[in-house]
Amino acid sequence: MNDTIRQNIESLSLGLVNNIYLIDIINDVIDVYSYDNELIKKESLNLTSYLEEKKSNIKEEYLTTYMNSFSVPKLKEELEGNTNYIKYVYSTLDNKNYTNVCKVIEVDEKECILMIELISDNKTVDNGSVYNNLINMLSDSIIKIQNLFNLDSNTVFNPSAIEDYITSIFSNLYKAYPELRNSVNKTAANVSGRTSDAILIVDDDKVMRQMIKKVFKDSTFKIVELQNGKEALEYLKTNETKGITEDSDHIVGMFLDLTMPVLDGFGVLEYLSKKNYLTRMPVIIISGDFEKETKTRVYNYGIADMLEKPFDFEVVRHRITNFINLYRSSNSLNDLISSQNSDLKELINPIVEAYKYDYEENINNVSNYVKKLATTVMDDYPEYNLDEEKINKMAEASMYYDIGFYSIPRSVLIKKENLTADELKLIKNYPSFGSKMIDYVLSLTTDELYITYAKNIANFYHENYDGTGYPNNLKGEDIPVEAQIAAIAIAYNNYVKKGLNPVENIVNKSGKIYNPKLVLSLQKNNL
Repeated sequence: MNDTIRQNIESLSLGLVNNIYLIDIINDVIDVYSYDNELIKKESLNLTSYLEEKKSNIKEEYLTTYMNSFSVPKLKEELEGNTNYIKYVYSTLDNKNYTNVCKVIEVDEKECILMIELISDNKTVDNGSVYNNLINMLSDSIIKIQNLFNLDSNTVFNPSAIEDYITSIFSNLYKAYPELRNSVNKTAANVSGRTSDAILIVDDDKVMRQMIKKVFKDSTFKIVELQNGKEALEYLKTNETKGITEDSDHIVGMFLDLTMPVLDGFGVLEYLSKKNYLTRMPVIIISGDFEKETKTRVYNYGIADMLEKPFDFEVVRHRITNFINLYRSSNSLNDLISSQNSDLKELINPIVEAYKYDYEENINNVSNYVKKLATTVMDDYPEYNLDEEKINKMAEASMYYDIGFYSIPRSVLIKKENLTADELKLIKNYPSFGSKMIDYVLSLTTDELYITYAKNIANFYHENYDGTGYPNNLKGEDIPVEAQIAAIAIAYNNYVKKGLNPVENIVNKSGKIYNPKLVLSLQKNNL
């Protein structure tokens, strides 16, 4: 076990380490280690007690994110995005800052969380900077909402999609400034016509229902108690038939027991799966049955999390709230795209604005890497006919490289394996979708070269030098040079985020994925 932990720590190359935590959620244990060229176990603690003590000293605005780092399903979902670890930053009540790096590892055939606490300079938080950041985030959010409603008066909208889109715009704002959550949720409800954001508690144990309900007594959520799976299905079906002008509930989450009379939890999961609820809202299983077969069966449905009775109810509150915001954010843009009542072209501009906002760090990094690599390629290979003006346009145009990703439904993104032929087709076609979006977004731009660079990078950066890529299986110099350069820059950024050696990994794929000439330029001038 120590070798597994040590190898993971060393592979991340994170700098100075304070403490190492191995978190076994199932057995409610957290092992604490020190590390200074040698891994030494200091103590084992009860996880629930540890969390109770920690959360009492963490600032409220960081508490949700901190608690979320103790969820294996949440971490695994975030780690699917080509990331080797997740960084969480938080502050304590005495204004000290901490950074935890988390990943999911397998220890003794169990999935555990490895949490690495880095040594911090513990500078106090600058309240002026916090205030300025709030103003900037609010300004960006207001502009996005203005873009959404500054559309043709004849456009017909899906109200549910609008509500979710507005909420997604503010998802990052919620995390940083939770005190704004109530007012924003009320505004979204007014726009959509719905009266309540509802959480369902489906359990035949009245005491359990009451205990969970009590946790949400100070929240804005409407809590609906249901005694078995049959009642849950009847409630869902009745609510589905109501229009937005009626007294209907917006179901944003569900706690579901597995063992119930009349209809058990698996019967409810079957219905939720068929009706596509599981891709739109978090379902948290509450159960005393934590056998491996049971866990495997319920996670195959795509549930958000599974909690064993008894559990920490405060953890439950933070976890489902965070899940609700996560699901809203990841589903909203795809809802707008797929809505039969929406004009796709009229909705593209706000989608692009959301993309820029959500992926600002990646966009800036890739743009800088493209510029540096293209400058070296210009000097090394005159045959590509690059100059400073072209390089600047190429670097700026690279910002749209992954805009097509929004066309992939969340139901596909959360699957780890066994993708159907249609789902694979969706993934392989998303670069072309992005190129079409760019065509519309830049339709008023007169710079043809800039438009060409943007479309080619979005459409072809997944093409491989040996012809095995997608969407068109282009090979060698048939791939536009701007797409070849961007592909290396994007890979470089991804490897840096994972804590891996970017040059070494890219060199290993020279001649297969990447143009050998461009790889030589990369080696010559490390980005």
